[in-house]
Amino acid sequence: MPPDPAPEDTRLPVTTPAGAPKPPPPWLNWLKEKRFLIVVLIIVAFLAAIFSISEMKRSTPLTSEQVLPPDAKVEKPQVALTPETEIAPVPEAVAEPAPPTTGPTEKAIPPSGHPPVQSPFPVPPRVEPVIGEAFTSAVIKIMDDQVNQTWLGWRPNAILFGMLRLTDNVNNLQIGVLEVARRTTVILNENMSRFALTEAYNPHLNEAMNYLMVSTDKYWFPSASGKYREAIQDLRKYIEDLKNKRSKFYPRVDNLIALMMAYKDILGSCFHNLIKDKEADGSTVSWFACDNYFYYSQGVALGMSEVLEAVREDFSRELLKKNSHKLLEEAVHALHASCQLHPWLITNAAKDGILANHRANLATYIGEAEHYVSTLQTVLATN
Repeated sequence: MPPDPAPEDTRLPVTTPAGAPKPPPPWLNWLKEKRFLIVVLIIVAFLAAIFSISEMKRSTPLTSEQVLPPDAKVEKPQVALTPETEIAPVPEAVAEPAPPTTGPTEKAIPPSGHPPVQSPFPVPPRVEPVIGEAFTSAVIKIMDDQVNQTWLGWRPNAILFGMLRLTDNVNNLQIGVLEVARRTTVILNENMSRFALTEAYNPHLNEAMNYLMVSTDKYWFPSASGKYREAIQDLRKYIEDLKNKRSKFYPRVDNLIALMMAYKDILGSCFHNLIKDKEADGSTVSWFACDNYFYYSQGVALGMSEVLEAVREDFSRELLKKNSHKLLEEAVHALHASCQLHPWLITNAAKDGILANHRANLATYIGEAEHYVSTLQTVLATN
């Protein structure tokens, strides 16, 4: 028996009133249903774009101007001489009696008999750097890199990237660099620029120290980034005072010991935050906090390595007396190695788990640097 045919729709079409609104198109209904997913995809794409740009800037190779220090001498390429500018050959000198002794205003002729050939390029006089310029310039550089040279500038006080913490990794790295600049400027103002407690402070150093103490998240009245720029300008004025002999820099052993004590305290704090499993209140270290400790410690290593390289230049005589150059080089090497860790995602797994514990990996280099800095302090304090 054949199946019954499907019942036909006997309903009559209903006409739409003239003033009634038209139904929305299907794609609009689909957007309304998927609106949450679309917002999530937009946010993820925005964060991915920021991360990719930061990685591109970080991996950009340095040019020769960035690699060489400001006072490095660069040889100019030799210019090929054209027929118009080619120097005519000098004929051989004919044997003649020895000329009389030159007077005070006469130029002496070289033994070869050829007149001296002047260089076509003027050679500027070489200006020797003063003691303390390299050390102060290192403090300027680590702050200028974060305030003026980094993409989007100083992040912790920005409304979007500071309060919402969309780039908290960069924020914590910049705060770590600032901590090194603060401690270094205090030692520079209190110890290295004064011979004794009775000597007056340098006004520019004193102002720079106060400006660097402004809170990192101050957006206005005063702005943190604005005050840090003023501190950079005051440090440059101190270098001008050194060049004009209006101020002093004392590269003594006791001043270097004070700096090593401050750096040992910073590295010790970073090492504790990198290896601890519990917070001060007894709670377990969160996965959202482990990256803060990681990048803060990496910022400390970044800033401290620059300053210690300048210490090797300005305190070379004192390091040579104590035979401690090797300790300083090992500390700088460990700090540089800690700056080379660039994981895509900071994981806080168990020490023997499948996933990495990036805090523990970084703690290896930070602890090594702390050991060398502490040993250097002990060697410098030994008679």
